[in-house]
Amino acid sequence: MRIARLSAYQVAVPLRRKIKHASFSRSESASIIVKCVLEDGTTGWGESVPRPYVTGESVESVFDHYTATDFRFLNESNLDTIEEVLQICSELRLTELPESPAEYWERGCFGNAARCAIELSLLDATARSWNIPLSKLIRSIPVATDLFENRNSVQYSAVLTSMKPVKQSLLAIIYRLTGFQNCKVKVGMPGIDDFSLLRKIRRLTGPKMRLRIDANEAWTREFLEEHASEFTSLAIQSIEQPVSHKELNTLRQIRGHLTAQIMLDESLCSIQDAELAISEGYCDAFNLRISKLGGVIPTVKLAQMARQSGISYQLGCQVGETGILSAAGRHFATSVQGIEFLEGSFDRFLLQQSLIQENISFQWGGRAPALAGPGLGITVDEKRILAMKERELILV
Repeated sequence: MRIARLSAYQVAVPLRRKIKHASFSRSESASIIVKCVLEDGTTGWGESVPRPYVTGESVESVFDHYTATDFRFLNESNLDTIEEVLQICSELRLTELPESPAEYWERGCFGNAARCAIELSLLDATARSWNIPLSKLIRSIPVATDLFENRNSVQYSAVLTSMKPVKQSLLAIIYRLTGFQNCKVKVGMPGIDDFSLLRKIRRLTGPKMRLRIDANEAWTREFLEEHASEFTSLAIQSIEQPVSHKELNTLRQIRGHLTAQIMLDESLCSIQDAELAISEGYCDAFNLRISKLGGVIPTVKLAQMARQSGISYQLGCQVGETGILSAAGRHFATSVQGIEFLEGSFDRFLLQQSLIQENISFQWGGRAPALAGPGLGITVDEKRILAMKERELILV
């Protein structure tokens, strides 16, 4: 079996409300959708959400990467076995762009979003052609055979972003009453007293809720040390990306000063980032996100690296992910053990219009079942993609 056609779309997905955090705010998601059609007519879909402040990528740079890369090798590749498909996806490389931002290229993450959408489309298409779920392909990745386990369901974390105080308080109460066990709070916004906010959230969610916070690079190490006792009294589980990537070395050996875990996100986008963080002792935890890491296969590799190094990890998501990436995350979460916190599947709660026919958003208390259908286990509505598309490119 070979690829008959590979197409990429730039789409603008409107959000139900503006999402704000310390690094950015958005009212729509600029996303990349890739469609892979095999010779037998089987169609697979992939998605990524490039973010300049994460991997240095934009939708424009993704299309530049696609235009510069000769994808004929994909057209000539056999996709007859799981081993062949995984090998092709693992070896997928994009041509370096002359204007590549040096920092992100040297870190090995510039091009990850471009790669992710293609990888997912290939995995979805081939799994569909064999009538097996994507989770079975994930459990066949040879790098980490001891990492996998079957799970029939998962429970997602709640998230509180910057919003009007009354609405934020009401949402915190709803999370508590509906049975959520974990909640992430966005902090570091200008003009907001973070600790007054966190004390209020703690009162509303109750002592049993596992709270963690995401500063999106807004703080400093000195700030962390100054407020160490407050993090302890509030029982904060983890502090995500507290400092900018340029200040990453200030986190060295901070573990002894805090009871909360230090989790890397924007500073954890590649194998090189992970190796540096582990060797230098920058953190206690990784935030793994499929789009920023270049797809499912690199994400599995990083989970295994973390596990072997005694680093905990969560599976996160990017704001604005549609059902395609949500489904990929679900398959990952129901296949990989040791995920401490799980984020994603916000589709019907965040998107004005879904790109898939099924509702796979988390339900009461964040609970959601495994997806059992072939491939991603979803039905993509191509008409909606075409209605939202801003650009199209034929890769093969």
